[in-house]
Amino acid sequence: MGDAADLDIDALLLPGKRKYTFRELAEQAGIDVEDLRLWWTSAGFADLRDDDQKAFTRDDVAIVKDLGELFSGGVVDRDAVVPAAQSLGQAMYRLAEWQAGMVRQYLDGAAEAGVKDPAAGAARVIDRMENLQAHVWRRHLSSATQRLVTLDSSDALTARMAVGFADMVGYTRLSRGLAIEELNTLVATFEARMQAVIYGGGGWIIKGVGDEVMFAAENPADAARIALELQEPHEYPELDAIEIEFPQLRVGMAYGEVLQRYGDLFGSVVNLAARLTSAARPGTVLIDDNFTQAIADEPGIDTKSLRAYRARGFRAVHPHLLRYDKDTKAAMQAEAAQEAAAAAEAAAAEATQGDEV
Repeated sequence: MGDAADLDIDALLLPGKRKYTFRELAEQAGIDVEDLRLWWTSAGFADLRDDDQKAFTRDDVAIVKDLGELFSGGVVDRDAVVPAAQSLGQAMYRLAEWQAGMVRQYLDGAAEAGVKDPAAGAARVIDRMENLQAHVWRRHLSSATQRLVTLDSSDALTARMAVGFADMVGYTRLSRGLAIEELNTLVATFEARMQAVIYGGGGWIIKGVGDEVMFAAENPADAARIALELQEPHEYPELDAIEIEFPQLRVGMAYGEVLQRYGDLFGSVVNLAARLTSAARPGTVLIDDNFTQAIADEPGIDTKSLRAYRARGFRAVHPHLLRYDKDTKAAMQAEAAQEAAAAAEAAAAEATQGDEV
């Protein structure tokens, strides 16, 4: 009892009688079967166009009718169906993989606690997760729409922003020697650190691929401070517990006009940021000429021009080393020393009290 095998997960998440084949679903919703097939398969599902299996319910019909209204109302451009469905499917797949673990965790706990009706409890967990993701989505949609409506309609696909990559140094070599649980802890720690610094600094994460994160910020000064903060020492107790050091990072950033497409960014600015990341030494941040000019008057930040080099796709790349200025760095080091001294004093006092007891 309480194990996933004891429950009809499909019926729990997709209730209702299976009454329609894929073609009947399209007919009931009033949408062309080929249009539905294109959307369905692009979203990451199997092609059921010629399958006679009764796999769909009235809820499926209602959703596909909504899709049909978006088509007929011109909200969804038919030329954009594939990339839009792919973006939605990929995002929902990742979300579902994470949430499936939460459902399983609930079921395991329910089994240990002897819960009599784990299905009802799982349904409540799923409802709360659905409410949570809907609210977070509306928050993100609000921010994204506000950014978009401030642009002229002719510029809706492009914007000037800072784009950066943060890459873990030596990840491939390090990951070979880690157990799966240890690797999971490392990746989770990396992702948590990236999210805390990037979102906390006024930027947003475009995407992450294992050992690398792509991020952006409208304000280049915000992006600069994000990158510098990423390179600052930080405590990682979860890694200390398994005796793993957080890897050094390489960060590269460029500033300019980019193409925005379904949550991703494209263009020479993105490519240049990637090239700078590859060229950066561990623990450093490299930026391009445009970025350097954009933050020239920003207090507390300094740049150092480095030798130009050739990179794939570019005749010449002129990198600049981004760093705090001397006064800011000295103040930060003094503050860190004070914090370390205070921590040492507190630890000594705690040890003394333990000896007295």
